[in-house]
Amino acid sequence: MSDAPDLDTCGCCQGTEPLTPAPVENRPGLAEIAYRVGTHGSFKETMRAALSRQPALRDLATRDDDDPALALIDGWATLLDVLTFYQERIANEGYLRTATERRSVLELARAIGYELNPGVAASTYLAFTLETATGAPPSAVIAAGAKAQSIPRQDEKPQVFETVETIEARPAWNALAALTRALRPLAAGDSDLYLLGTATQLKTGDPLPFVGHAAAEGCRNLFELVQ
Repeated sequence: MSDAPDLDTCGCCQGTEPLTPAPVENRPGLAEIAYRVGTHGSFKETMRAALSRQPALRDLATRDDDDPALALIDGWATLLDVLTFYQERIANEGYLRTATERRSVLELARAIGYELNPGVAASTYLAFTLETATGAPPSAVIAAGAKAQSIPRQDEKPQVFETVETIEARPAWNALAALTRALRPLAAGDSDLYLLGTATQLKTGDPLPFVGHAAAEGCRNLFELVQ
């Protein structure tokens, strides 16, 4: 045995070594797990290393990427890179902590006999107030999906609402009052009638003729005011 020191300390005289399959280890409690046994570079390096161990390929001395054999290796390395990427995505969907797709959580819940309830949506009316200072734009477009958040009460959580369509807003509309009543045509079966104002000079028992669409058929409905 020689006691001469090892002069090769840079590793430049060593050949290529297999890099795959890489070990897969994940500690508990991770938000995402690693499950790939290799990537494009490591797969390619492993197959290049295997060339030197095949006696039938002894005459293949080139390692240039332009060589057809090396190009084939590069293609297979790309294929393996894509497969291991999706394999890792599928593995993450198999655990509740790391799943990102709703369908994955749904199927995991079904494994223990639990079914997710459908989502419940709420609706409300939003009022937007635009800037009225000098120089403010005369109008603005509020795109669909604009978010508005409610102010929660004690021990409540804020609720987020989104607009469902694009609207145009103007500062002149800031003072528009909310619509509190709407006119409705008379319909068959109506028993109550509300008149606008009090200066109608009507008394109990006065007959009121109303002519509507039924007048085209020669019909008239008489309503008698009741106290």
